[in-house]
Amino acid sequence: MDDDMRSEREFNQHNIEEFRRNGGKVGGQFEGFPLLLLTSTGARSGAQRVNPVAYFDIDGKLYIVGSAAGRDNNPAWVHNIRANPRVTVEIGSQAPKPATVRELSCDERDFVYGVVVERAPGFGEYQERTDRVIPVFQLVTE
Repeated sequence: MDDDMRSEREFNQHNIEEFRRNGGKVGGQFEGFPLLLLTSTGARSGAQRVNPVAYFDIDGKLYIVGSAAGRDNNPAWVHNIRANPRVTVEIGSQAPKPATVRELSCDERDFVYGVVVERAPGFGEYQERTDRVIPVFQLVTE
């Protein structure tokens, strides 16, 4: 594992622990931003992977965005949820809930991503930094 990946895992682990300690609230660069914990199954390893992910409630539906802060590759969790769309979601102090992830079609994605950028302009900058189309997923909780 390279140093960048190790430091990202440590950063995520710190945020996961803070999220669970503080009923879904995280400080630092994520302070005041709606985060959830997404537990997916590793596509190759089969291991459970937990990632703090920004989410957006748009018209009563929950969406997550695979931005990776505009890097050229999707975050690893995108690969995992495409391979296995059954996930678990933790929001705030609520108990974890099973959910299914659905990747949006191009038209749906463009509409939802526009709303995301209105609410969080940094996501517009992320799209400008990369040639890939940043994927958007709907979370359907059970």
